[in-house]
This record gives sequence, structure tokens and C-alpha cells, in this order.
Amino acid sequence: MRAGATVVDLRKRRIERLADELARDLLQGHVIVDVDQIDSVDEWRAAARVAARRRNWKVRTGMSRGNGRVFAVRVDPEAERGRTGWS
Repeated sequence: MRAGATVVDLRKRRIERLADELARDLLQGHVIVDVDQIDSVDEWRAAARVAARRRNWKVRTGMSRGNGRVFAVRVDPEAERGRTGWS
């Protein structure tokens, strides 16, 4: 490796980019996606957690057993009161 060369973490970049999209979707309180529509369940769930942290939200992520879907659900007080929006 050359001195001064920058190492790019492609996984981290994918997660950051996906987190931008998921933050908008999480305004609704939850996101549900078919597994066959995403590249990696682990990266998708990590991106949902990153998106939530950026907005000081709490989120639960998971994968349904029977129908091949992943989900992220906001569980912060703002979401529980039914109010959403960018802070």
C-alpha cells in the first residue's frame, strides 16, 4: 500500500447510503422489506440502526420467520405518540 493511500470500507459506505434512505422511511414509524429486495439482511439492519442513531431515535430490527421479510420499528417516545418529523 502506498503511503497516504486511503482505505475505503465499502460495507460501511453501503450502510451509510442505505441509512439515508431508511431515515426517511422510518419517519412513518416502521419499514418492512422483502428479503429478496435487499443485498444483505445484516447490512440492512445495521443501516436501520445507524439511521435511528442519527436522529436520536430508538429502533428494533428483525426478520420474520415465515414470510422472508425484514423490519425496523421505531420505539422511541416520539414514535409512540404518533408524531414524526425531522428534528
